[in-house]
Amino acid sequence: MNWTLEQLRAFVTAAEKGSFSAAGRALGRAQSVVSTHISMLEDSLGIELFDRSSRSPVLTEAGRDLLPEANAVLRQSHRFDSRAIAQYMGDAVKLNISIGHSVSFQSISDTVAAISRRYPYLSGSVRIESLEDVWKHVAEGESQIGIVMGELPRLANNCQILCLGQMHYCVVAAKNSPLAQLDCVTEQDLTQNPQIVYQRSSEERRRLSSQYWEVNDVFMAMYWASLGIGWTAVPLGLAQRLTQEGSMRGLAILNMELLDLAVVNIYLVWNMNFSRHDVLEAFCTDLKERYRKLMADGASFF
Repeated sequence: MNWTLEQLRAFVTAAEKGSFSAAGRALGRAQSVVSTHISMLEDSLGIELFDRSSRSPVLTEAGRDLLPEANAVLRQSHRFDSRAIAQYMGDAVKLNISIGHSVSFQSISDTVAAISRRYPYLSGSVRIESLEDVWKHVAEGESQIGIVMGELPRLANNCQILCLGQMHYCVVAAKNSPLAQLDCVTEQDLTQNPQIVYQRSSEERRRLSSQYWEVNDVFMAMYWASLGIGWTAVPLGLAQRLTQEGSMRGLAILNMELLDLAVVNIYLVWNMNFSRHDVLEAFCTDLKERYRKLMADGASFF
């Protein structure tokens, strides 16, 4: 078989317009050219695509079967042309990223820097949002990529997801708090003291205490904990770094048995309708590799 895209285009246009003359007008070609293209396509395939016995050509059964496939080939050809032109011309690419509260932006920032060097016309936005808003905005296409921590919700049909790794948590409180004076803190001890919840969620298991403050920033939660307002669960690496460097001098990491919230999955989700799959794949591959190296080295995500 030796058919061409021009022949497929004539076939599809004639089927859509209902005649060879109308297809010629739509394509800016003479009717005879369209008719020749379709005849050559039929010869190449060894089948008739149109029944020409009536005044207007009518698709044969074979023609009806092959029409969706011809459309698919033309769409793929258009995508190939668009990507090739974008690569050659350096067309601007806009990438919107949504990040859930408490997700470290360091690795994400490093990935954006790497992708920006590869695609110098890359621009877009980064928004820190609630878990629910990240899922919503990626599913609706307002953001092409989302990075979140927490439970995996029902995924929209137009999205894909990848688990990047896990974040280990610890519980912190003020050094002079009653909890910090205990040799080993139990879950019962936590329920009897005020809590600071920084990651908004409908999951009641995150709220162990009936008395709690809710904030939407992990650093605020840790600062409030250092002031003795309550205890809070935060990423272990972040707590270790801030307490060691002295920026949270009044904060203590509590000695306690691990709770069920001690490990949280980190998810990368992306919208498959984003036209620049090359940019999307490059971003996902780079970020996944950075997380893999961090976990292999036992390093903190913060």
